Amino acid sequence: MFFGAETPQELISKYGVPGKILGEGAGGSVAIVESSSDGKIYAVKQFRPKSSKETDYDYTKKVQSEFCVGSTLHHENIIETYDMIKEGANVLIVMEYCPYDFFTLVMSGLLHKHEIACYIKQIINGVNYLHSVGLAHRDLKLDNCVVNPDGILKLIDFGSSVVFKYPYEDTIIYAKGVVGSDPYLAPEVFQSGHYDPRPADIWSIAIIFCCMTLRRFPWKVPKLSDGSFKAFSVLPDNLKSKTRGPYRLLRLLPHASRPLIGAMLDLNPNKRITMEGILNDEWFSSIDVCHYDASNQLVKGKSHEHHLVTEAELAKIQEEKEKAKKIEEQIVG
Repeated sequence: MFFGAETPQELISKYGVPGKILGEGAGGSVAIVESSSDGKIYAVKQFRPKSSKETDYDYTKKVQSEFCVGSTLHHENIIETYDMIKEGANVLIVMEYCPYDFFTLVMSGLLHKHEIACYIKQIINGVNYLHSVGLAHRDLKLDNCVVNPDGILKLIDFGSSVVFKYPYEDTIIYAKGVVGSDPYLAPEVFQSGHYDPRPADIWSIAIIFCCMTLRRFPWKVPKLSDGSFKAFSVLPDNLKSKTRGPYRLLRLLPHASRPLIGAMLDLNPNKRITMEGILNDEWFSSIDVCHYDASNQLVKGKSHEHHLVTEAELAKIQEEKEKAKKIEEQIVG
């Protein structure tokens, strides 16, 4: 329950009354807040309470860090963070609201090839922006993307992000620790004590593309103990082997995308394609992407429409399909 029995007075006075819960996770819960003055809708994240193992300092540092990171980022493919409010023991972050859950859109089965390409280019543009300011996300996945009514995708949740380079410095700061969701993680995250988080982000983007295309994960975890990953990792006798090596996965993807996705899934992070290489890739450059122009007007891709459905709408569509299927079976029978 959002806030339990407490009433968030400052939130209500500045933004509105909390409504429907959008989601709950390990880091806290997110609810909709609608302004009574102008009807604008916000997403408000309530952080989980401090655990008994955390000091006040560590908890405050984590919460403030996530707000400080989010509030300094301004890009059309990054969620806008507006405000932080402390209500008693509760800490809230007020953010831009996007009504469409990306995981639901992908699993709907409604996305077409050019629509998927548009979304992957938006994700890459967002991550490129993060990397340009010295920040790596480290938890890129379908669940950490949302979409607005214009079909513009936004990256969310910077709780696991790290600074890998400070302004006016050339030194790369390596990350440490296993952070994120297993199927999306790069193999070096498990193998190395410290790793460059930029190639790890690039690997995760490629996994997102595979998920969008196949509507399943290519493997559960990038370890040799996972049969699917081991089959991907083994050097095949034939480069186009359907059972061993990278082609085992790449052959299932659109033909034009295979060279780039293959380069993003290079097992060696030092040989993995860089963000600069991705931006210069022929297929990536050719993608017709939806975006806003300099005056914030939507420029729609001409090759596709975006199929935007909420979880409730998708459930209704599936229910109608089931009804139609039963009627058809009765007629045939």
